[in-house]
Amino acid sequence: MAAKGKAFCHVEKNLKALEKFPRVALNNIRDFPEAFKPHHRKGRGPGSGRGKTSGRGHKGQGQRGTLPRTGFEGGQTPFYLRVPKHGFKNVNKTNYVPLNLNRLQYFIDCGRIDINEPINMNTLWTTGAVSKVGDGVCLLGTGSETFNSKINIEVSRASKKAIESVEQKGGQITCAYYTKLGLRVLLKPWKFDEKRMPRRAAPPPKLEKYYRDPTKRGYLADPQEIDVERQKVHQNIDNDSESLVNKVKNMNLSAE
Repeated sequence: MAAKGKAFCHVEKNLKALEKFPRVALNNIRDFPEAFKPHHRKGRGPGSGRGKTSGRGHKGQGQRGTLPRTGFEGGQTPFYLRVPKHGFKNVNKTNYVPLNLNRLQYFIDCGRIDINEPINMNTLWTTGAVSKVGDGVCLLGTGSETFNSKINIEVSRASKKAIESVEQKGGQITCAYYTKLGLRVLLKPWKFDEKRMPRRAAPPPKLEKYYRDPTKRGYLADPQEIDVERQKVHQNIDNDSESLVNKVKNMNLSAE
């Protein structure tokens, strides 16, 4: 709370200073007061307060510049070795960049993404829908209520809600595997010679099951099985709409 109050006071002080300043022009551009700390000269006589020993005192580690490394405790077992350690950092973790449906719809409404063309991770990166790709893009279902575009999109992963929302609008979604080199070829193809373009790598055994699953819309899955899953989605839509109509009819009958 103290830090927030301090920051607020700093902003308030700058706003008050702006009120007193004239209109900004090239001849009066300057920094705010106290924007930079003044430079203090050291070792220039006792009258300055930093003369003789320059504020370092007499003798010892502090004056000679032989301070030990950070964490050294005089030879005893340091704190970072005394305390127990828990957990670990998985160096092989894949970091997928999340992309919500409401953000995708916003870029479509702005005209930055053309729904008449296939959308891949290169499109999402070049248009600014995602700032980086990392190990791939994961499409999430947040904002599915406002999503209303028919698209053909390819991403690394997608949630169940995102798949249903895209296919309810008549679109298609495909989950494809890319290595680091594959993503580099996809995003920056001009850096590779056309005659020596690297071949696309197959997914590792641990991920092969995911990309062969038709419910995940994997690119290695059987197209006929994917069509069956898409038909199930449309059947669920019809069933939901019928149940909603029946509920409305029952409400009207009860009201009469």
